[in-house]
This record gives sequence, C-alpha cells and structure tokens, in this order.
Amino acid sequence: MIVELSVVPIGVGESLSNYVARAVNVLRKKGRKHQINPMGTVFEVESFRELGDILNEIRNELERADVPRIYFVIKVDYRKKATDMEHKVEAVERILKEGC
Repeated sequence: MIVELSVVPIGVGESLSNYVARAVNVLRKKGRKHQINPMGTVFEVESFRELGDILNEIRNELERADVPRIYFVIKVDYRKKATDMEHKVEAVERILKEGC
C-alpha cells in the first residue's frame, strides 16, 4: 500500500518542521521507504495493521515532545496488484514525455 500522511501538531506554535521531522524519523527508524513533500510524506506499508503501528509510534513520539493535539490526514492507495511509489510517478512522467 502507498500512504500519504500529513501530521499537524496543534498548540505548539507556527513553526512545525521540528515536529514533522520527528514523525519522519519514525519512518526512517522502521526502514520504511518514503518521500517527503511540502504537504506531507508518502511511504509504503504492507498492511493496515502496520500503518496503525506507525501512527501510534508517531503519536507517542509527538506526545513525548509535549504536543497537546495532533491532526492526522491520511490517504491510502490499496491495490490488489502490487505497485510502488516510483512506478506511479514513472507512469505519469512517461505520458508527459510522450506529450499527452
């Protein structure tokens, strides 16, 4: 599954990059392939159970940083036929190169 996650710490001020970095670090420690973008982070997981575990770890990490409230925005692309992040991007780039 491909997941896009935005983590929004609430009640910690205007600058959020330190908290976002903590969330991304959870993915890195777990060895999850990921891509950071300006509005979130895309990563791959094998199951909804694994996604739940990751969300819990991110919540725990941000609670340790005294974040009083966390807003999660999650998009999941589940496909029976296996695919990965790179394949999806390459497919669009190929069409653009051909001059859709």
